[in-house]
Amino acid sequence: MDYEAFLDGEPVFTGSDLAAYLADRGVARPAEEADRLEERWLRSGRVVAVRPGLFAVVSDGIDPARFQPMPSLVATKMAPDAVVSHHAALDFWGISYSLWFDAVYSATDPAPPMVYGAVRYRGVRFPERLIESSNQHFGVVEQSYADGAVRVTTIERTLVDTLADPDYGGSWDEIYQSLTRADSINVATVAAYCQARDGGAALRAKVGFFLDQHRELWGIADSDLDQFRPQGPRATTFIFDTFARKRTRYIEDWNLVVPVEVVERQWEMVF
Repeated sequence: MDYEAFLDGEPVFTGSDLAAYLADRGVARPAEEADRLEERWLRSGRVVAVRPGLFAVVSDGIDPARFQPMPSLVATKMAPDAVVSHHAALDFWGISYSLWFDAVYSATDPAPPMVYGAVRYRGVRFPERLIESSNQHFGVVEQSYADGAVRVTTIERTLVDTLADPDYGGSWDEIYQSLTRADSINVATVAAYCQARDGGAALRAKVGFFLDQHRELWGIADSDLDQFRPQGPRATTFIFDTFARKRTRYIEDWNLVVPVEVVERQWEMVF
């Protein structure tokens, strides 16, 4: 059997991936054969174990002890439904403002944080509303990458996810300066994902405020923002950053309390 064909097409793979490949080709005991092959490949240095049951094919001419697999490929395999998300998605799309050594992914049941080589892998549980509706992959695409495939959130979903969970996107200046490198934003898609992810007025106001700040950049009309605006009585004021300890300002149009540094985008100031 041509095992090289499998290794060429799966630069990062799980034991289950290999067993399924063998079963499709008529191997009688695919799980046992997969275990045998994994042990042989590990001994020869053909693959490395990123963690138990998760393997990466070592590039030709590279010392296995020094080999660093592509983080996006590993993150996609960290759980059966894992997707590259948050700052790692910004990096995948080539718009991250700074280099991170964290690979963030989302999954229904993310694995505990782990480090392999220079990279730390951090999993985020999908929002409950997406899990309950079996809609975890709303705004997710599969992309060919480095001889394998990566599942990654689109720019629109990444925008909402990082604003909703800024701990996985970096500081506010990092988030803003990354997202604003996007060439365009589909506002309707952003609104649809807000509804699918949360459905709440607080998230819509937060995202609407961000889009409002960047109308000229992406050609957003005032009418495009109506679907994000707070409706009805304003008994509750929304908080842009619940962990902010700095000065804040109330933005009446969005019924939102926002850190002054974000309102003024102080990182853009030239001194």
